[in-house]
Amino acid sequence: MIRSMTGYGAAERATEAGRLSAEIRSVNHRYCEISLRLPRSIAGLENSVRAFLTERLARGKINLTVTWEGFEDEGGRLRVNHDVAKQVVAALSELKSTYGLTGEVDARAVATMPDVLSWERPSGDDEKRWEELRHVLDAVVENMAKMKEREGNALEHEFETRLQAIEKLLARAEARAPLRPKEAQERMLARLKPLLGDVPVDPVRIAQEVAMLAERLDCTEECVRMRAHLSQFRKLFVDAEPAGRKLNFLLQEMNREVNTIGSKGNDAEIASVVIELKDEVEKLREQVQNVE
Repeated sequence: MIRSMTGYGAAERATEAGRLSAEIRSVNHRYCEISLRLPRSIAGLENSVRAFLTERLARGKINLTVTWEGFEDEGGRLRVNHDVAKQVVAALSELKSTYGLTGEVDARAVATMPDVLSWERPSGDDEKRWEELRHVLDAVVENMAKMKEREGNALEHEFETRLQAIEKLLARAEARAPLRPKEAQERMLARLKPLLGDVPVDPVRIAQEVAMLAERLDCTEECVRMRAHLSQFRKLFVDAEPAGRKLNFLLQEMNREVNTIGSKGNDAEIASVVIELKDEVEKLREQVQNVE
């Protein structure tokens, strides 16, 4: 399905401990990159939050911010890890004596070292906290999905406009293709007559040369493949899976067909069609970069 990678969602929930709220933003990105800002009271749930988002979001650079008002300072305590603190004090004192450093080893220096202080809550609360948080995450992701779907509908309309333009250009190329062999024959005879004078032209030889030219100049096969790609492009509009990567691949194939038509051109009208085709395919490519 067509869904934009750009989106925003917000949700909140009243809990016994305070108001829990979340905001999520998503912008274009080749892969799924998740950045989290969680309050320290639920920092231990980071892996669960990442797994939740990864399961529901296919691509994009995603930023999630969670706040829990009134909960941060309740139901827990700040713990001192005395084993680590002793080792820190001993290490700082050793540095001072070994290298002749000045200054005292004070509480502030020790407290800023990793793992000396940590915020603890009863472990039994994790399941309850996750249940509260999951409700908010469900809502915030759903709200963002609705925005992404609205933008996806606008993108789908834009895609259809471009696809119809490409179909009209292909029709011009296909109408021109049958005229090319006859014109090639006339040009060949016009060049040969001044050179051969009264020498008769072998019609069989001319027919062979024209047949080879017609094969090299015929772009019908490429046009047929282009129409097949356009049909597949439209099918992805209603596919249940995210369409972004598949659309990118299709555009690569479409661009290849357009280049082949151009290489077979040798004709002013075909060359004009190819330029317009390249422009339309490029416009599609720019928009597809925003599809999830």
